[in-house]
Amino acid sequence: MNTEVIGYVGVDSGQLLLCDPCYIDSEWEKEEFRDIRVYEHKTTKDKLTFGKDFANYEQVIDRYNKTMNELNATGDWEEAPRPYAEHGFSYNACAQATLSDRGHGGLRFKMGHLGVGVAFTTAFGDGMYPVVAHYLDDGTLKSVEVIFQDDEEI
Repeated sequence: MNTEVIGYVGVDSGQLLLCDPCYIDSEWEKEEFRDIRVYEHKTTKDKLTFGKDFANYEQVIDRYNKTMNELNATGDWEEAPRPYAEHGFSYNACAQATLSDRGHGGLRFKMGHLGVGVAFTTAFGDGMYPVVAHYLDDGTLKSVEVIFQDDEEI
């Protein structure tokens, strides 16, 4: 098998999108990113929402007289699952997929089925990453990968 660096991809949002470019004009939806982070108390089920109940994690929340960082450190709070994006193929949909526990997710066509793209987080956030093609001995393209870290960095 032969390999070749075929280019580099710049990342400024800590995530990448893999899709067929023909879908960008027909399927992409303009949807603002919504940073919805909700924390729920494990026993009382009380909820605290970033941007509503606290503006930053070091702000003291009056009813608890603690910051969200301090509350999270108790182990009594957990982040609730993030809501799905309104549109299945948008910047917000990509961000919600990469901010999920899994760090990736499939994106949906306007008709609702998966397959328009896949969004995933990068290993170290922003940067310039090499894209490597792997060819079979007969010259047929086998796969393409983005290298976030090489073996020497691991």
